[in-house]
Amino acid sequence: MTLLSFSPPWFYGYDVVLEIGFALTALIIAFFAFKIFHITDQRPVWLFGISFLLIAISYVIQSLLNLLIVTQTDTFVCNALKLPYISLFGTYGIFVHMLFMTAGLVLLTYMSFKIEKPRVLWVLLSVALIAIFSSVSPLHVFFLLSTTFLAIILWHFISNYRQTRQMATLLVVLAFAFLLFGSVHFLISVDHELYYAIGHVLELFAYMLILANLYVVLSHGKKT
Repeated sequence: MTLLSFSPPWFYGYDVVLEIGFALTALIIAFFAFKIFHITDQRPVWLFGISFLLIAISYVIQSLLNLLIVTQTDTFVCNALKLPYISLFGTYGIFVHMLFMTAGLVLLTYMSFKIEKPRVLWVLLSVALIAIFSSVSPLHVFFLLSTTFLAIILWHFISNYRQTRQMATLLVVLAFAFLLFGSVHFLISVDHELYYAIGHVLELFAYMLILANLYVVLSHGKKT
């Protein structure tokens, strides 16, 4: 099995700052989703919150892994965990990141199907994880599946926007469009490191739009 590192050496440090910001943003999104769920008791809102909580955890793990590499403390952690090779620590960290990110995206995809059959969720998650963990190139499979899930999610929000024509919904559409384009760049970055940085920049725009969406929703709520 071949597993490559996420971040190119020349991008170390910048990726940590961005990933911490992504994690905090995802946590804020999850918090407000749970807050809205307690008011409205809408199941999709609860699924949305759980999804972004899982995504936040994945970013925390990824930023921690890259931070250890930047500060050159990965050797110390590896020795503390009694791992024979430093590469094993990075491999385990990447797999855990992919686990939580895939779970979050699968849950968002499941939400977009508008069905209430938990078996469909578990089948989607099982197939995705088996495909990633059994592949000889897990990063390629992970980014390919992420791109597919984001395309489905984007189409769901585009359909919602066509029905509502609301600014808040449009911001979500744009956000997931940036996430989709970023995922495509991550897919390419497995062989071209520059696209990894571009993917992060696109993610930055996406989460800024999601925060703008929260601001619009909260402002509208105060007026009403």
